[in-house]
Amino acid sequence: MQKLTIIQASLLIAWVVLAAPSHSDELKPDAVISIIIDDIGYRLEEGREMINLSANLTYAVLPNAPKARQLASLAHQRGKEVMLHMPMQSTLGEAAEEGVLAIDMEEQEVKQALLQAFDKVPHAIGMNNHQGSLLTRHPGHMTWVMKAMREENYFFVDSRTAKQSIAAKIAIEQGVPVVSRDVFLDHSIDTEQIKQQLDILIKQALEKGYAVGIGHPHPETLSVLREMLPMLALRGVRLEPISYQLQKRASKAMAHRTAN
Repeated sequence: MQKLTIIQASLLIAWVVLAAPSHSDELKPDAVISIIIDDIGYRLEEGREMINLSANLTYAVLPNAPKARQLASLAHQRGKEVMLHMPMQSTLGEAAEEGVLAIDMEEQEVKQALLQAFDKVPHAIGMNNHQGSLLTRHPGHMTWVMKAMREENYFFVDSRTAKQSIAAKIAIEQGVPVVSRDVFLDHSIDTEQIKQQLDILIKQALEKGYAVGIGHPHPETLSVLREMLPMLALRGVRLEPISYQLQKRASKAMAHRTAN
């Protein structure tokens, strides 16, 4: 039998180690949560603190915020996932946000505004809506949005700022990868309330295998995440970027179709 050289032996050992199932992988919980931090781009220090958390959070950046490029680039440098947080017209009257997608826009205007917004958020691989309680219930405008998203290979997260939102339905019709928000973590900016909302998010993930939460760069939210995220594995869940959750759901749906 031919003797292995030292280099060949080393490569063989390395291959065996890498190919063997990892004990730590076997212990990973199956239930997955993803947490998106919205409104990144205005508050520099709080944005930095959120990005510097040692956790697989996803950061949704407002395209016209003064620190949008800086914080999107920082998140990317830290190996974190970046999204566009796209302003859309709400039912609360005239939107104050610059570059908002509005009801009075034509298809080309919608597409142009969307692509310009993506240009302002480097490394964004998907989008969720900022406000949009009016626009997300209009099939025509949401079809234009999703056609543009599909052409550019982006995914969409429906923030569900209104119960009447049809954004996720239109995304599916247009072949855009999509998930919807399950829990707002900090609708009430109170530490105990945020903890309760995170508990609800964890419970939903344990029940159905996955859940999506949205929070904001508030000091109270940051404090709760620092305290509770390191203990997720003990609760039977793990935190993954939103793209992982999209892949997980797609794989589950494919397996279900194959089985039937």
